[in-house]
Amino acid sequence: MVSHPIPSFLQVFCGVNVIAYYSSEIFLAAEFSEVSALSASLGFGIINWLFALPAFYTIDTFGRRNLLLTTFPLMAICLFFTGFSFYIPTNPAKIACIALGIYLFGMVYSPGEGPVPFTYSAEAYPLYIRPIGMSLATATTWFFNFLLAVTWPSLQAAFTPTGAFGWYGGWNIIGFFLVLLLVPETKEKTLEELDAVFSVPLRTFARYGLAQFFYFWKRYIFRQDISPPAVPHAGGVDYHRDSFKQEKQHNPTARV
Repeated sequence: MVSHPIPSFLQVFCGVNVIAYYSSEIFLAAEFSEVSALSASLGFGIINWLFALPAFYTIDTFGRRNLLLTTFPLMAICLFFTGFSFYIPTNPAKIACIALGIYLFGMVYSPGEGPVPFTYSAEAYPLYIRPIGMSLATATTWFFNFLLAVTWPSLQAAFTPTGAFGWYGGWNIIGFFLVLLLVPETKEKTLEELDAVFSVPLRTFARYGLAQFFYFWKRYIFRQDISPPAVPHAGGVDYHRDSFKQEKQHNPTARV
């Protein structure tokens, strides 16, 4: 049950709602004009919508876990870039860098951490408690949504815009490791397979996550020819695409 609410929590605590709610004020703090700030806010909304469309394809091909593991580091980089851009002296480069960082963040968030939590929550809970589980996931999202909305002005005043963006950039790094160690993949799994996936002890899956992390560095950074770690699961279930294929209906009148 630990892994289930993590995507819903991080969906908000990655900082997207702060940008969505306070984008005009953020752009004004970056010394945009009022008209430019409103236009830039509209641009963020359009980007958020457009870049959510690829998720129709990637969420079932690239996978839920892989999308999260890919987008969290990129979102962190975008937020750090945006925050440090406030140190640029007042000139067009400052405005361009802040807008670029926020827009890139929206491009990365929309196909990953945006749609994945809703899909993941619908798959992670067993059927007999799925309504309660989805209620918990939704309540988690909106509770932290409210928390971020009411704390951002104080956070920005205390930390400065650079520190506030850095704060949520740090949460994206934390989110990467939470997903790596605690959130299994649910792509292309039947109900029986999902039961097996979530029957794996957290300690066992955390060891797999660490092994996967070091495998990535050894395989793609140091170019070592090694095999990927085996995905742990409860015994008795094979994971393959054929399990989704429906059996043909028997027709007694058909010729053999």
